[in-house]
Parts: sequence; C-alpha cells; structure tokens
Amino acid sequence: MARFVLAGKADCPHFAKAENLGDQLQGSLPYFRIHKILVAPDEWEEWLDDTCRSHGWRHSESPLVWRELLDRGGKGMLVGGLADFLEHCHEYYGVMSDMSTDMMLKIAVETREMEESWMEEKKLQASLRQPLNVWISGALNPTCSILIPHLLSEHIFPRAFTLFGISLHLLHWEGEEEALHALHVETEWLGLPLLHQVTAHAGLEEAFRDADLVILLDEEEDAGNQGGGEELKEKEEVSKEKEVREGDEEKEVGKLEEEREKVEKEEGGVRVEKKDEEVRDEGGQGKGEKVEEERGKVEEKEEQEEEVEEMTDEEAEEARRRKSLLQRISARYRRYGRLIGERARRRLGGGVRVMVAGDAHLNLKCALLAESAPSLDPGLFVAVATPLETAASARIALKLGMRTTDVRGVIVWGNPSGTFGVDLQRARVFDHTGAIQGPHSFSRPVLEVLHDRTWLKTDLPELLKGRGATSASDAGGVRPASVSVAHGILAVLRVWNGVPHPEAEGRVLSLGVCCQGHPYVPDGVVCSVPVTLSEGRWSPVLEGVDMEDELEETLTLAVDELRQEKEEGCSDL
Repeated sequence: MARFVLAGKADCPHFAKAENLGDQLQGSLPYFRIHKILVAPDEWEEWLDDTCRSHGWRHSESPLVWRELLDRGGKGMLVGGLADFLEHCHEYYGVMSDMSTDMMLKIAVETREMEESWMEEKKLQASLRQPLNVWISGALNPTCSILIPHLLSEHIFPRAFTLFGISLHLLHWEGEEEALHALHVETEWLGLPLLHQVTAHAGLEEAFRDADLVILLDEEEDAGNQGGGEELKEKEEVSKEKEVREGDEEKEVGKLEEEREKVEKEEGGVRVEKKDEEVRDEGGQGKGEKVEEERGKVEEKEEQEEEVEEMTDEEAEEARRRKSLLQRISARYRRYGRLIGERARRRLGGGVRVMVAGDAHLNLKCALLAESAPSLDPGLFVAVATPLETAASARIALKLGMRTTDVRGVIVWGNPSGTFGVDLQRARVFDHTGAIQGPHSFSRPVLEVLHDRTWLKTDLPELLKGRGATSASDAGGVRPASVSVAHGILAVLRVWNGVPHPEAEGRVLSLGVCCQGHPYVPDGVVCSVPVTLSEGRWSPVLEGVDMEDELEETLTLAVDELRQEKEEGCSDL
C-alpha cells in the first residue's frame, strides 16, 4: 500500500500539478492513496517550519510531499517538492504529468477561491457555536458563590444549548489568587450541564473580553464590609490596632485641651473677679447680677464653641473618608466601563448586558459604567433594585400577617443604596382574609388593607435602610443579604431573557436605568424607576403612576445625591 501526503499553499500552481498527478494515480492504481493538506498562503511558512522541525526535514517551498510507511500518522519519509514527486512517479509507476502551465495557474486560482470560501463558512459555523460569555466582577463576594449554581441553568438562559453552553469568567481585581483558584475548582466540580469552561482573573489583562453579560458585585473597598473570612479578620485586627493608637493620641490631645481650658477658665475667673470688684466699688448690686449673667453666657458660649469644633472635626474626617471612597469607586468603575466598551461582544440584534448589584452606590456605579462606554447603548446598563423591592414586600406581608409572596407590585424609586421611596400605588395583596374574599387570583390594594400610615411612612423606610447591617450582625458578618442580591439578579435575568413564566409576562420591576425623556427624572440620570422588559429592552411604566409631593421630593433628593457623589468622586481625578 503506497500512502502519500501532499501539502501546499492554496494558490500554488505547483501544488495543483502535483494534486492532478496524484488523483490520476489514485484512480488507476488500487493500492495508491493520497491525502491532501491545503494551507492558507499567509499560514504556509509557519506550518512548513513546524512540520519540518517535528520530522527533522529540510524543505522551503510548496508543495511538500512525503510517504508514510504506515497508515496516516505513522513514520514519514520525505519525497521533496514537485520535481521530486514527478520523478518518483515516473520511476516507480511510469507516469508523467502533461498539464500545461495555463491549466496549472487556472486550477491554482480556483483552489484559492475554494479555500477562501471554505474558511469563511468555517468561521461562520464557529461564530454560531460560540458559547455565551458571562463575566462576574467581584467574584470573591459571597453573592457569587450563591449565584453560580442557579445562574448556569436553562431556566435563566434557555437558548444557551444552541450557543454551545456558557463560559463563566470570574474576575476580582487585585483579589486573592488562591481564593479565586478555589472558587474556580469548586465551580468546575459542580458538573453543571451548561458550563463550557471556567476562567479566573485577578487582573484586567483579559477582563470583559467578548462579554455577552457582565454582572458587577460589590468589592471590598466599595463599602468596607464586603470582605469575608481570614482577610476580613486581619483587616478588623489592623483596624482595631489603629483605633487603639488613635484613641491613645486622642487621650493625649484631650489632656492638653483640658489643661488649656483650665488655664483659660482661671484667667477668665480672674477677669470676672476684677470686674466684680469694680462693680462692688461702684456699689451697684444690679450690675453685679448682670456680670454674673454675662459670666454664665461666656462659659456657655465657650462650651458650645468646643462642641462645634469637635463635631466639625468628626464631620471633616467622615467627609474625607467618603470622598476617598467615592474617588476609588469612580476610578475603578470608569476603567471597567472603558474595558467593557472596548472588549464586549456585539451580537446581531443586541449587545452586552451589564448589571450592577449589591448594596453600595449602585446608581453611581451604573452611571459611571454607561458614561465610560459611549459606544454602547445606555439602555443595556441597569442597577438591580429588586432586593429592596422584595424586602419591602416581605416587610409589608409580615406586618399584615401574610406570607411574604402574597404582596406584589411594590415599586422602589430613587437610589436603592441611598435616598429612596417605596411606592405602593400598584401593590396588591393576595389571599387576604377580610370582609371581601375571592379565589386565589383575587387581590386587593395594599393601601386599602394596611391602614397604619405612620408605619408605612416612618418605620418601613428605616427597616429597609438597616436590612443589610441587621442581617450581617445577626450572622456574625457572613452577610446573608447576599442571598437576596443573588435572588434579585436571577429574577431580573429571567424577565430580561424572556424566560416563559406565569409571573414574568408584563411584570413591573424596579431597576436603576439611565433615564431619557422620563417625565419625573432628568435626562442622563440613573435612577430606580418602574420598568418592564421585553425583547432585551426596558421601557418605563407611567400608566397608573400618580407622582405625589412626597415621592417627587424623594426623587429630587436621590438625583441631587447622585450628582453630589459624582462630583466628589471625580473632583481630583
């Protein structure tokens, strides 16, 4: 059995002549077989170097012909180029090629066109089979571990099977590499059907490359209470040591202040005594009483000034910390936004979707990302306010003695991680036991059932503002609020991806979006408003919305809050 391998450039006329001779011999000889390798012209040199190096040959032109002593893949014996192959065929088989030069050139052109067409088709097939690329930033946040098993599911991405699965990319900039590797391994060991591959990144070299979905979770420096495990303990110990040192310094400063105050009081007492003597000399009893009053006023004024000075120092320190935090967040998320704009995938009929979720500065982060990626549609960036929405529904249901799933339609306006308002105009209660009852689908407005307006206006907002701190303190810092954040992300994705669900159709969600043409929010401002999602796009819900004075004031404060955060965060950048 004679087995020959014929390799050459797609546009090489010599390859066309050798191919023609090989086809003639294979058609006429029962034990002659030929295998062809067609290589693109721009890849030929590299391919030839690799092949010759692996076999220990020396060859520099197209075509390259060798004979395999066994079946394809066995040890090969170099024949050479076109002239060597023609000579070999003439000596062994008595056959010569009579192909003209014009025919060689014509076949070479046709072969090149066929190769280009085949490569385009191959690229098209590869693009249609590319996996869905999901990037999670802040991967060491506890929310990520809760999210992964539920995220990689056909109930969230029903078309993932047609896209060759999901590639999950875990990113935590400057995060601990060992922890990222452990999360990487644990994710692989889950054996999830939709999982195509997992990658872990502690740097930004490949961040958001070909991203179809980006989920950004809180990182340690976003809020100072997002860390966990040993790293958090070390930070707490360092913080305690720092507090002790600062406390010692404050005590020393306090002693010096007390001595100074003592001296000033003694001097003031001397001055007052002199004044008393003058009054007594004048014999004015009434004037002495006035002096006593003046002395009391002076002392009270000095105490007030000291309190103001102390408050000012504390407020100034808090303002410095806040400004530093906002500057770090602004720098980080502007960089994230630029990378997403440059590297994210643009699919036909849509682009990358970006979700900001967590507890800290959601509207600010979302606004910075959208502004830093001007090439992308701002409508593809959202801040997830759903955890706050579901928490409000649950609190109201518990107040009514109902199940937490019986209250629906609560809307959150404003800034989910700052100033917000809870809107109950569309909220309804199901399965309520009262004078009016009906089937399971029957519901009543919350405002008709819950009459405690003081609790709604005062207690409910305070309960919602403290939900994260309360849950973290109850669990020793483990932050079970991460469960609600993960649930909120999944709830939004189900609706955004058009997953069939009885409650998904026409559902109104609270999302922080970049508003344009909204009657109650200035253009370009990211604010949580009621929206519906359809075919990958959100639309504001205005029907049935009565903007009351209190809610309008809350929105104004939230907008001003975002503008102030952006000004402070970008002041020194």
